[in-house]
Amino acid sequence: MIIKLSNVISCSSEHPSYPVSNLLKHHSNSSWRCAKPGEMLSTVIFQLAEPSCIIGLDIGNYRSCVVIVTASTSAEPDNWIPIVNHQFMTHEEAVNNKFRDQVQIFSKKDLNPETLKIKFDRVKVTCMQSANLKELFGLSFIEFKTEVVVDLGLDVFGRFKLKQPEDNANKTSLSDFKEKYLKMTNAKKTDYKSELLTKIKETGMNNFSKRQEENKEPTKRPLLEKLEAGKAEEVFGPKKNSANLTSVSNSQNKDVKDTSKLNDKPVMRTPFGDIVPAPSPKANKKDIEQENSRHSTNSRKRSLSPEESSSKGNVNKKKENCPQCQNEEDKVCKNCGRLPEPKLMPRPERAAKKKTIESQKPKKLFSKLFEDITFSLSGYVNPQRDEIRRKALQMGAKYIADPNTTNKKCTHLICAFKNTPKHQQLKGHSKIVSHTFIEDCFNEKTRFSWRRYALESKDRAEPESEEEILGSSSPPRSSDVFEEDTDSNSSY
Repeated sequence: MIIKLSNVISCSSEHPSYPVSNLLKHHSNSSWRCAKPGEMLSTVIFQLAEPSCIIGLDIGNYRSCVVIVTASTSAEPDNWIPIVNHQFMTHEEAVNNKFRDQVQIFSKKDLNPETLKIKFDRVKVTCMQSANLKELFGLSFIEFKTEVVVDLGLDVFGRFKLKQPEDNANKTSLSDFKEKYLKMTNAKKTDYKSELLTKIKETGMNNFSKRQEENKEPTKRPLLEKLEAGKAEEVFGPKKNSANLTSVSNSQNKDVKDTSKLNDKPVMRTPFGDIVPAPSPKANKKDIEQENSRHSTNSRKRSLSPEESSSKGNVNKKKENCPQCQNEEDKVCKNCGRLPEPKLMPRPERAAKKKTIESQKPKKLFSKLFEDITFSLSGYVNPQRDEIRRKALQMGAKYIADPNTTNKKCTHLICAFKNTPKHQQLKGHSKIVSHTFIEDCFNEKTRFSWRRYALESKDRAEPESEEEILGSSSPPRSSDVFEEDTDSNSSY
């Protein structure tokens, strides 16, 4: 609901063509403006038709930068409480004549929450514009809104009659008493845990005192009773003869004498604490070792009968003195039944044998050792990078500057360390080795298995899948190979 403005109490400045009274009428073409250009501030105080709460406000601006709305009550007419403080345009916009005559609507959320429930009698509006002193400024309109409370005095809601406050006057005392009593009881809640603990302690002490007061019967001990009654035979059994006792005592004395003799000699003990007599000092170390070896062999092997041992000795003698074994080679001897001992070959024959083994390995020209290898470099910097590349190209390999996983043209990646960009790109697609692979193959003129030089420990652990290829001398390759464009400065 719109609050009516009864009259204008005071005005600081108004133009004769655009007076303040136009705001009371709220015509579409009317407005209030200051009297002269060059003024920076002008104020208006309105009287409301009746005291009311302001819950909404609509302001139509006319070339004002800031508009401030305050209100006061009849009790304190000079105490102005702020309701709205809004900036419609900036200082720069006013200087550059970029005026925007806006309409701003303020709801409950936009107003000061402390002033919503206060009933005001007067309203003061202040307009400011200090940027452009050639222009007149003011307001085109202003409206104040309030809530409408309709009280028809009805006490009926449909078929039901509403309760009157007089009917509940007698019951207020009882309800208040109940509320107070409930609050008191809730505040003084008993602590059940502490009560239970005290009761447990009391019952425990009472039970303990009762047990002490009771006359306990002593526990029965039947064996002691029999011994006290003189029935020792029932406890320990019948006594042995005197002859047996004397023999036992003599045997014990002998054991004591033996131990005394042992104590005179140097004593050796096992890890379990058993006494072992030490060997005599005259015995040599060699004899002791021979005896130990015999004992160990006897413990491992089954003991033979005297006939078997004699037959075995005869066979050994035959083997030693057999003339046929020494003449024949790689055949079982009919006389002694064994193969002859292998004869050592002279040194020149051994060298010839080695050459035959080496001749069995596959051979290639040195310039074609790596003819099926395409490689790329990662993690190396010149001059080491160029030297590795030169050696690999000399052995017939092909260099790829920018390898790609889609076409799988790069078979080997020569990498200085792990986790380089190329290492992460080609991991699982190419064979990743260190630079020693190329250097060793170049120096030894043989193509070794790449797994010996693999950068990953998993690849090194697997068995080798390539044979060693020997490289023979070959004419040097043309120098055009080394003039190919490469990523010489990059080391990724």
